Order: sequence, then C-alpha cells, then structure tokens
Amino acid sequence: MAAASTARKRRRWPVVLVVLVVVAAAVGWIAYDRFFVREIPTFASDADHFKYGSIGNDGETGLPYPIWRALPKAFPEHLPAPGGYPSLGLRWEAGRDHEVDAPVGVSKARVGVERIAINCAFCHFVSVRAAAGAEPTIVEAGAGNTIDVLGYQRFLMRCASDPRFTADVLLPVIEQDTQLSWLDRLLYRFVLIPITRKRLLEQKEEFAWTERRPEWGPGRIDPFNPVKFGMLGLEDDGTIGNSDMQAVWNLGARERIRANAPLHWDGLSTSLHEVVLSSALGDGATAKEFDFASMDRIERFLQATMPPPSPYRPDGAAVERGKALYGEHCAECHAADGTRTLTIVPVEEVGTDPHRVEMWTDAARDAYNGYREGYDWGFRSFQNVEGYVAEPLQGLWLGAPYLHNGSVPTLADLLAPPEARPTAFVRGLEDLDPERGGFVAPACDPRQKPEVGFCYDVSQPGNHNGGHNYGTGLGDADRADLLAYLKTL
Repeated sequence: MAAASTARKRRRWPVVLVVLVVVAAAVGWIAYDRFFVREIPTFASDADHFKYGSIGNDGETGLPYPIWRALPKAFPEHLPAPGGYPSLGLRWEAGRDHEVDAPVGVSKARVGVERIAINCAFCHFVSVRAAAGAEPTIVEAGAGNTIDVLGYQRFLMRCASDPRFTADVLLPVIEQDTQLSWLDRLLYRFVLIPITRKRLLEQKEEFAWTERRPEWGPGRIDPFNPVKFGMLGLEDDGTIGNSDMQAVWNLGARERIRANAPLHWDGLSTSLHEVVLSSALGDGATAKEFDFASMDRIERFLQATMPPPSPYRPDGAAVERGKALYGEHCAECHAADGTRTLTIVPVEEVGTDPHRVEMWTDAARDAYNGYREGYDWGFRSFQNVEGYVAEPLQGLWLGAPYLHNGSVPTLADLLAPPEARPTAFVRGLEDLDPERGGFVAPACDPRQKPEVGFCYDVSQPGNHNGGHNYGTGLGDADRADLLAYLKTL
C-alpha cells in the first residue's frame, strides 16, 4: 500500500509542476503587461512631438490615465475654479477630444498601464485670443501664459491628502469613463490607486518648501529650486527663483548672434543640448527611460521653429518713428546685431528684482556639472553669472507679462517709469490688449481672488517690478511711437 501511494505521488508531481509553471508564467505575463511593457507613441510632426511626445518620465512620474481623468470629478473642491483641468490652465487644441486626447504639454503613453506625464510643452505654449469670445489659438514654444504649474501639482497633492482617495471612491468614478475588466479592477484597487496616492504624498513632502515662498501663479515657475533641493540634493537655502516662463523658439539664431550664447533668464548655461537634457531630468525623466533621439528631435525643433508674426498693423508713420527710437534706446541690447545682445547685464545696472540671480549659486552650478545619476550626462556648461541676459525680442507681442519675473503686464507699462507701473494685476488671461501690447491684465486686490486668473502682487518677494528704465524718460508722443513699433516685433 505504501509503495502504491508513493507511486501515485510521484505521478502527480509532474502535473503539479506543470500547473505551477503555468501559474508562474501567467502571473509573470500579467506583471509584465500591467507594469513594464512600454508603448510610446510617435508623431510625424516635430511640433506634435514637442506638444505630445514623451520625454522619458512616463514610468517614473506618470499617473495612470484613468485615475488622472477621474480626479477633477472626484475632488472638484480641490480645483481653483469649476471646469476641471482647464481651470489650472491646461488647454486642448481645437479638434482634439477632451475625453480621449491629452492636453498640450502632456504625453499619453503606456508603461504597463496608460499613463499621463508632463513634457517640455507643459510650460512652453501660449493660448491666445485675438478678441474676447474668439476661439483661442495654441502657439507652441512660446512663454506659457495660462498654465498654473504649482496649482496643478497642489491639486494632485491635495487629492492624495484627502482621506477619500480610496478605491471605494475612485473606482466608480473611473468606471464612468473607462471599462475595466475584473483583473483591472483588482489591479486598481490593490496596487495602482494605493501606489499613486503614496507617490503623490511623497511629492507633497518634496515640495513642502514652496509653502514658505510666494505663489508662482499661472505662467510662472521656480524652475531650479526644485532641482536644487530634489535632484541635486542641496539644502533649502531660502532663495526665491520665481520666474516668468520663457519662449523657446528660434534658439538656433542665438549661436549665430553670439558664440556660446547664454540661456535661461540668468544665463546659467551656454549649451542648448544640456538645457534640453537637464530640463527633461528636472521634469522627472530617468536614465532607464531616457530617449536621446527624442531629445535631439526636440532640440532641433527649438532651434528652427519661429514665432508667429505680429497681428498688429499700427500707423506706418508711427512705426517708422518708433523704429528709429528703438535703434537709439533698445537695439544695443535687443537687436540681432546689438553689441550687448545675449550678454549678461549686471543686476546693478538693469535694476530688476535680484532674487532669481541670487537663487542660482556656485554650489548648484558645481552639483549640476557633476551630476552622474544613472550615468555621466556630460554636463559641462552650467555657470553662475551675476546678472540677466539681454534677450532678442522675437515674438515680443506674445511675450507678456514682461521682465524675467513677469512683473509688468504690458509693453505700455514697461515704457512707463517704475513708480507708474501697476502694483497688482490679473495674469493668466488669454485676450490680447491691442492698445497697450500684451494680454488684458485688469487691476486687482491681492486680498481677494479674482474670478478668473491670478492676482499678481509686486510687493511680494521676488515680484518687484522696478528697473529696466530704458525708454521710460521719453515724452508721451515718443513712447507711443516706440510702443507702436514694439508691438510689431
């Protein structure tokens, strides 16, 4: 009897082994399919690649798309206003489905599950209306005017901090739009929703320092303190780097104007290639996901893409008079052949808010040039210079608000003496101001939230609107002529 029992057990072992192998293979395949398989979309157009392509951060910082889509419906009280993600400045191009397609500046790719992650265009697109009520036009590579980067981050973090961020609450909302299999429901309930919440709460801790700084507001960002305190591991030094978004079009012309032309408001690098790589890393890209060919494509696009021509056609005689005044008062620093164009103007001379310059330190420069996580990224061109770059004025009509911190709403205000410039105005709007040059920016009370947009208060640290006195001493007629010309740039 014992021998027969032993024989039966021996015959069962191959069957058990086969079952175990099949189960292990099935579990392995499911794990690979739901967590590791990569399907990254490609785009025929370089412009679409810039607006919607991946920068290599989908797996590391990408949010599962069904969760991302559900959050505004599940937690509308954490948004600044009704309307979902558009209330945070995200925009969809005309013809793209809000319920299916990603907004500008966001990639939608599959890394295990379909995920949403930001890319370079998140900060570098302009949404503009030629007249109130008109459909907005999206202009890629411009200085972002509507996107509220910190507001977007805080919305996600507030959702994660909400005790209702659970599968019981989120799954019914997800299933309003997404058909989930029984396996997917288990995956979301026990893995994806808890992991997403955990990661967002970790980001909340990483960005706790922003609670001790002035608000960024739409169209602005502190781009390098997050890098300093996060990626580079430097201690919080109390500095404020709040800055206006920058246009990133026609960057190839910079090298034609001046060799090793400085980049960023404060000239902290002289290599476009390194700026593109480091910007992707700052947005969460990792070595294991990095796609250098994709980054090269973005670099080529930024070198070649041009700003749209100005729609303004002021009085021709006024423009000609203004052009002569521009040659006398502005061209030295801003014309393509200006002797000081793309050089560093000391803070003491230009007189604008010094906080951005003070934010970038020798320690940050050295840490970035020495950054090796994953492998040697080849950074050699980061520098620390004490001043701001005299920028070419291409696409000036679409670059409001003005100065490096976005503290002056219109070109007319920029030509006024600093004491006459607005001290509180609404930014984040899309309607052009054809008279003053820039976007409509009504006065506001910093103690009250405007119905739309953000009330920018120049009394806050980093928001100073003084300096750049060039042309402010002109008479009214000459200022009007100079303004007429500037609006054509």
